Amino acid sequence: TSSAGVYTISYNTGLVLGKTGYTLTPGGPVYWTVTPRPLNVAVTKTYDGSSTFNSGFVLSGLVNGDSAPTVAGSATVGSRNAGRYSSFDSSTLSLSSSNYVLNASGVSASIDPRPIMVAADAKSKVYGNVDPNLTYQVTKGALVEGDSLSGALRRVAGENVGSYTIDASALANGNYVVTAHNGALSIDARPITVTADAKSKVYGNVDPGLTYQVTQGSLVAGDSLGGVLRRAAGENVGSYTIDASALANGNYVVTAHDGALSIAARPITVTADAKSKVYGNVDPGLR
Repeated sequence: TSSAGVYTISYNTGLVLGKTGYTLTPGGPVYWTVTPRPLNVAVTKTYDGSSTFNSGFVLSGLVNGDSAPTVAGSATVGSRNAGRYSSFDSSTLSLSSSNYVLNASGVSASIDPRPIMVAADAKSKVYGNVDPNLTYQVTKGALVEGDSLSGALRRVAGENVGSYTIDASALANGNYVVTAHNGALSIDARPITVTADAKSKVYGNVDPGLTYQVTQGSLVAGDSLGGVLRRAAGENVGSYTIDASALANGNYVVTAHDGALSIAARPITVTADAKSKVYGNVDPGLR
């Protein structure tokens, strides 16, 4: 037999020595010991926050075409973190075959980083406002309870209306393989309403300066609107539209309300000239 164990060696009493002068005399029992063969064991798992291995044991060193025995029990390494370990506590492990034992010095363990996918959340704000907080979601896989990713989300610099990439590449944790997808921050145009101021002048005078007010919303400090106010042509007494539609800025949605320039009649005073004539003469011209 090749199974591990202790066996008594017996021999045939009919054995004859090939040399004269000697005879075989049976003595005490002789034993033949077959000791269990040591097997190396390796184990691998994906990071799960635990230092214990309950399955996944791979044995090497089998002989005679034997099938691998079942490994029962659990093994523990000295850390919960991803990495490779040249030893672990295998004291609770046992094999289903008595022909093999575990080689205490031939053990190794590997905790592989956990794959996850993260994506930066899409964000938006109105031009001139403070940036919202940048956040992300784990979109595939999961973080082990209590774990978090280091690093911060950062967006491309810029404050004008447009779309800015939110970079997620700095998110990391040594126990994870992180596939990061960027997001975008959208800066939307700021809505304001402007109204041309009402103006007036007396017929014949120079036009007053045309001005406007922001009547709803507000301009960001330091900003101004391009374009000018223009009034409808004409110099006679009457009302003329002040057109505010040209007021604009690429960072604003401008709702413009027109105003009016009123030309008032020019006041004058006239006095008839004193006249005289001799009785019987024709009247002088009156003016």
